[in-house]
Amino acid sequence: MEQKLQRYGPLGAIAGIILVLVSFGVHGRWASTEESPQEIADLYVQNQDRVFMGSWLAILGALCMLVFGMCMSQRVRDTGQQLLGMLVAGATLIAVAGMAVDSTLRAGLSIQAENMSPEAMKTMHAIWDAFFWPMHAGMATLVLAIGLAALSSGLLPKWLGWIGVVAFVVAMIPAPTMFAGIILSLLFMVITALMMTFGKSSTAAAS
Repeated sequence: MEQKLQRYGPLGAIAGIILVLVSFGVHGRWASTEESPQEIADLYVQNQDRVFMGSWLAILGALCMLVFGMCMSQRVRDTGQQLLGMLVAGATLIAVAGMAVDSTLRAGLSIQAENMSPEAMKTMHAIWDAFFWPMHAGMATLVLAIGLAALSSGLLPKWLGWIGVVAFVVAMIPAPTMFAGIILSLLFMVITALMMTFGKSSTAAAS
């Protein structure tokens, strides 16, 4: 089981990304913080089941990302890069914790939609809407750590390592361009997952 987890665990990144994207679609229309408290409350009341299912899919995605991050941490440490391996694990935990809190807030908004005042709903919605730094910074640091490990070892191609570094820099600049960094980070994780599972390094991990 351990060998299979090491071999196929990196695919958790692809599964996680798909689950989170699907959760966005299931959630339905996203309320804007500029809407009135009553409009926001009504939207959550009307979409209680959809919002809850979206939060459930998102937490499953977070668990998949946990598997990816921990497998990558082990792969990095296997190359002798202990500090970077620990950084991968730590960044994964920060990102997954952020995703878990995000999903919990979404679930809370759906479960308590009929029991909270519109003003309280808007306040909670505003907190959820602005709660992105732990997940965002954790994912960006995860990509950076794997990228640095690729540059200093043969774990992954160096060109992919540089993509990871660039993705981190762009994603962490507080400007509209940060979304380009997010897309680049997701692309980096998909390529990494495929290479680690089906590339030469996967054979070494399975042996």
